[in-house]
Amino acid sequence: MMKRLCSLLLALLLTAGLLTPAALADVENMQVSEEGSELIKDFEGYRRFAYEDGGKWYIGYGSLCEKGDYPDGISEKEAEDLMVHHLMEIDLKLNAFLKKYDIHLEQHQYDALASMTYNLGTSWINPAYRLCQYLMNGIEDYTEEEVVNAIASWCHIGRTPLHGLAVRRLKEAFLFLYGDYDNDGDEAYTYVHFDVTAEEIDHSTVFYPVNTCYGELPTPTHPGRYFRGWYTESGARLTGDDIAQIPITVSADWGSSPVSDTGVQSTDWDNPYSDLKEGEWYYSYIKNLTIAQKVDGYPDGTFQPGKIITAGEALKLILLTAGFDEQPAIDSHWASGYSRLAQEQGYLLPEDLTNLDAPIRRELIAQLAAQALHIPEANNPSPFADCDSPYVRALYEAGIVTGSYNEQNKLVYLPQTGIIRSELCALVWRMLQYVPGTTRPEPEPEPEPPTPEELGYIEYRDQKLPLLYDVEKCPYEKDLFRLEGSFMHYDDPDVDAYVGIDVSSYQGDVDWRKVKDAGIEFVMLRVGFRGYTQGTLNLDEYFIQNAKGASQAGLKVGCYFFSTATNEREAVEEAEYLLAAIEGLDIDYPVVYDWEANSKSYRNYGLEPEILTDAAIAFCERVAEEGYIPMVYFNLPTGYLRYQLDRLTDYDFWFAYYPNADSMYPTMYYNYHIWQYSDHGNVNGIDGRVDMNIAFKRW
Repeated sequence: MMKRLCSLLLALLLTAGLLTPAALADVENMQVSEEGSELIKDFEGYRRFAYEDGGKWYIGYGSLCEKGDYPDGISEKEAEDLMVHHLMEIDLKLNAFLKKYDIHLEQHQYDALASMTYNLGTSWINPAYRLCQYLMNGIEDYTEEEVVNAIASWCHIGRTPLHGLAVRRLKEAFLFLYGDYDNDGDEAYTYVHFDVTAEEIDHSTVFYPVNTCYGELPTPTHPGRYFRGWYTESGARLTGDDIAQIPITVSADWGSSPVSDTGVQSTDWDNPYSDLKEGEWYYSYIKNLTIAQKVDGYPDGTFQPGKIITAGEALKLILLTAGFDEQPAIDSHWASGYSRLAQEQGYLLPEDLTNLDAPIRRELIAQLAAQALHIPEANNPSPFADCDSPYVRALYEAGIVTGSYNEQNKLVYLPQTGIIRSELCALVWRMLQYVPGTTRPEPEPEPEPPTPEELGYIEYRDQKLPLLYDVEKCPYEKDLFRLEGSFMHYDDPDVDAYVGIDVSSYQGDVDWRKVKDAGIEFVMLRVGFRGYTQGTLNLDEYFIQNAKGASQAGLKVGCYFFSTATNEREAVEEAEYLLAAIEGLDIDYPVVYDWEANSKSYRNYGLEPEILTDAAIAFCERVAEEGYIPMVYFNLPTGYLRYQLDRLTDYDFWFAYYPNADSMYPTMYYNYHIWQYSDHGNVNGIDGRVDMNIAFKRW
């Protein structure tokens, strides 16, 4: 059933002029298979009613819709039809990309990319990204692990990887590699998400084969600091010798070792703490602060890094770190002097410090530290899901606090909880390294999304039309067009441009001498026309008079036939009629096939693009046989939707586009040699309005 639906839609696209026969062959070879379609359905799941995801609404098998669409839901058959339509759009985009870079894929590889695109969109089709690069360079030159990472890394919402997306990407990667539609890619690979909020790193989520060593881990950089290692939320350090088993998230640990009087980094240290083990995430912080005589342990030889710190201990350590002197007690509590100092400075309120032997909230720790270091309040949005304190945000931007990830993979600060000794040591050491005025580096800007042209299509109205690479692209700069009265100019010294008009019996008698003196350089004359309904051939009653008058006045003369032909035979008939009419006249500019179907009442309305293009070629070849210059006339909808322009590259184009509210100048993607820019020009020598043209070529 799916193949039948795809064939039907391909036929409709041909009828609408969206695909040429040459492009059709590519699409037939590279369209989603029935197995691929079923795989996408399994991934997406059927939803009868519309649902919201990421601010957009979807229905059926993940098809985009508006919020109010389908109030009664849709059936599985309707959902499948929507999916097929979406897949056809994907086929167009993928085939345009593959054709542009001459990329050849197996069916299972194409299905894998189509599934990924169905879910993700076309943002991956950008030469800045690995997957696109690999395909352009030759995917066979890359290892399994490289291909898996190129595909599976597209598993994020924002900067956060989603496990469900990672599973889908891994299955798509293994389908791409091995052609197995029911594979265990998600069991063969797992991943590590590297927290890169404050660091520079190539890829934040890396996939590794299960039950193998991680090997060389990414090494981030940070201005003014050195990288100590990657640590899990539980505080365990990740090394290259560890075995990849389950998805994990790790954060970078930063610092700098104290230096001796000679400026040499201190490396020798006799660890006095029985409970401090090298390799723990906090080891270097406690070591450095001990060497610097900022902290010490307990009489029993322990440091107790997991013990919750009291308000008095936190006050003393943070205020001394900020540069204040030691404070004597002012009452029975040893830390009362530090409490008074914090209140006198306005860092904390009396009600914040009612019990100096009780834990202090992490939010107050941040408030005290940020104010003691005079770090300006941050105005940027909070990176933490559970805290919006300006002081916490300030410390975060200064690189002094980092937070942790919860089970939902959201960054949190835990503002209402106490802080343990090892955590406070990390904060204090970062305070010592803080340089006023420094902030976390701004994240690298996201790459610009690819343009429609880069994706291989043209946007017209609500359609995406495959790019015709064999048709010359329009070279004109819109800013160089200049309209003076009825005369259009093109201000490029390297491009010749000539102003002309096109005339029929509607203009009546013309004083061609005055037209020439007004500055007109060429004229396109209607020779005749075929009737709109009956199809009779008719001579324009003013053609002979106009042709002789224009030539005698010194104008270049071209001509056109208004066609309503329905096949090649009629087009040749029109050419013969025109040739007989122009015999013996001075026709030195192009002879134009002007096919139009302006309403449903026209006899040629709805003509298939292939038949129309065949008719135009037949007309042009016949006039070329007699030594004339053939040309084809069209407007935007006829050029984009009716003609197969890549079959007309042997002929010049005459393009009609009149300025409107949307655009003053042509939006036509492809090149044209005459632009008909107005149907209400005012030229001396002609009573009433006349069509105005500018030509970019002298024939």
